[in-house]
Amino acid sequence: MRWLDARLSHLSLRGSLLPQLFLLAFTLVMILPGFFALPPVDRDETRFAQASRQMVESGDYVDIRLGEETRYKKPVGIYWLQSAALTFVGAEEHAQDIWAYRLPSALAALCSVLLTYGIARRLIGPEGALLAGAVLAVGFVFGAEARLAKTDATLLACLLLSQWALARLWVGEGLSRGAAALFWLGLALSILVKGPMGLMVVGSTLIVLIALRCDLRWLADLRPLSGLAILAIVVLPWFLAITVHSGGAFWQEALGKDLLAKVGQGQESHGAPPGSYLLAVWVTFWPGAMLLPFAGLMVWRGWRSPAVTFCLAWLVPSWLVFELTATKLVHYVLPTYPALAILCAAGWLAHLERAPQAGWRRPILLVLLALGAVFPVAGAYAALQFGGSLTLHWGLGLGLFGLGTYVIWQSLATGARMAPLLGFGLLSLGMSLSVFANLARVPQLWPSVALAEAIETSPCAAPQVLVLGYEEASLRLLSPVPITFSGDLAKSLQDQDRARCTLILAEDATETQLGPEFEQITRVEGFSIGSAKTLRFSLYLRRAARG
Repeated sequence: MRWLDARLSHLSLRGSLLPQLFLLAFTLVMILPGFFALPPVDRDETRFAQASRQMVESGDYVDIRLGEETRYKKPVGIYWLQSAALTFVGAEEHAQDIWAYRLPSALAALCSVLLTYGIARRLIGPEGALLAGAVLAVGFVFGAEARLAKTDATLLACLLLSQWALARLWVGEGLSRGAAALFWLGLALSILVKGPMGLMVVGSTLIVLIALRCDLRWLADLRPLSGLAILAIVVLPWFLAITVHSGGAFWQEALGKDLLAKVGQGQESHGAPPGSYLLAVWVTFWPGAMLLPFAGLMVWRGWRSPAVTFCLAWLVPSWLVFELTATKLVHYVLPTYPALAILCAAGWLAHLERAPQAGWRRPILLVLLALGAVFPVAGAYAALQFGGSLTLHWGLGLGLFGLGTYVIWQSLATGARMAPLLGFGLLSLGMSLSVFANLARVPQLWPSVALAEAIETSPCAAPQVLVLGYEEASLRLLSPVPITFSGDLAKSLQDQDRARCTLILAEDATETQLGPEFEQITRVEGFSIGSAKTLRFSLYLRRAARG
């Protein structure tokens, strides 16, 4: 343990790119389990991916559409990135492969860890920076967002670019013209990806820091006039184009029906009282959450230090906004997690300056076991509940959980500075294998996969497909042929071309409404994550009428 601790400490102090390369490799190991194997996850991921696919197929990079409907909940940034990724890997070959749309999130996750390292290096030194980057990389929610084709990992990378510039100014390092441009570019890209969220996090940090210093001169290097010009050049063209194209409908949907509605009331049953994130962080930030008590001690004892004040200015106002917002999802507070990671790393290293108390070992180990056991137990329960089995991945995950627990215990016992980094990595990898990789191999959790395979293996070469009672975007993404969602069976049957083979995918009870010309050719059961209900569907065939 001491040899490992010494090697990691020596690595963090190297002046070359070795610490950054280590963090890149470390993060890849954390996020790859399940990245390719995990089927499309309803609902947000599949909606983003399918809209990006349609953007590539249509060649229209201004409008955003999902099926025949517009999708104006978020700006265009993530769709452009996913479209670029799909085009890069080959749109014709990989249009149905969800991993192609996840590439921007994975790349953004790598950038986020490196930027967290860069911020922490200026605030708490090289050892703390390496530990902070690793604490972010192992987090449960961070790892989940790195595996999903959504906005949140990309938003985090964008706003961290701006926070990196602010941290340099805060410690008196100063900014070159290029570094100042990166501040404004990060802010602009965050707006294109998720509207005002990045602006809120960076802006609230800036307001608190200005209030603490009672001075604006330290911000002169941001060059606000040229910066605002960069912001306008990057942001305005698409917003003007979509305003004209949609006749203002984009703003009604994005601001009125999405953003403001989430503030006032919980959307889609996602409401929760204030304080919910504070309770959930012990799981969502796990395994780094084990260092939160040390972060609290760091804040209590050193709240006047530049590092702590910067992190609190970043963390507290944004966290309060998220707590007071009615709609709550666990990933909303992800933009604050780098600040938490830095405080945790600083608190752990500061704790080691005092002789560790042997009496702490047992209660900390018990907490560690209680928190860590949630993930393998939850993975096993979900797999068995939905007809799956405990795979080799689950067994490996459980073994890594035990090994990681041992490493953390030994780190506490010996007062190791950097060895917890390895322990956290083992715990996170065990979590990924026992949850993400294991559940990816439970077919009942992914009914769209089975439904798409049923369509592909049907007797029809190029059927017209009508889907009733199931409107998840994952089926539209995975289906080998275009499909039509409908709520009116009679009208939809009238609109079908009798000269073509027709497939109808519907609940079993629909059979009595179809008539004798339809025959049931297969049946699919599963659990829909998007609607949180059990599905029992059948595929019915009407062969083409002979002329």
